[in-house]
Amino acid sequence: MTTSSAQAAVRQAIDDYFSGERRDALVFTLLGAANLGAAATVMLALPGQRLLALALATIGILEIVPGFWAVRRQAARHAEALAQQQRDPEGWRAGESARLGRVLDARRRLRIADAVFVLAFVVVVVLSPPGERLTWLAVPGQMALLPLLNIAMARRTRRFAVALAPR
Repeated sequence: MTTSSAQAAVRQAIDDYFSGERRDALVFTLLGAANLGAAATVMLALPGQRLLALALATIGILEIVPGFWAVRRQAARHAEALAQQQRDPEGWRAGESARLGRVLDARRRLRIADAVFVLAFVVVVVLSPPGERLTWLAVPGQMALLPLLNIAMARRTRRFAVALAPR
């Protein structure tokens, strides 16, 4: 049997977790929009850099679509979690703890993908014509922001998992 103070602590953990998820989804969406804007700018200002414009547009689409979906989904997921936690606190806790384990495993694999992306970027810069290398350096912001966002999301997920752990 859970006490009301324990339920309040879990409720606060749920609110904090989904607030952070919503914020990160919005950042991801805005990064996608910024990349689409950068692609349009490169395409218009530097017509010889079509490959860079294509790369920025592709990255932008790969960020904006799931980011927008996540922003739209967060409120429903938050309400759903609160309702399930209210109906069956222990069942919800067990199911959510298992889900968080899968999320943390996916975040670990994403860190591996981040490393591969950095390596691929280095190869692209090295293989690009010397006159274009400086222009390709518009992409490194992604290489710094996305892994940092992944780390922040993993930390929040771990904090949520700890808050849900039986005491």
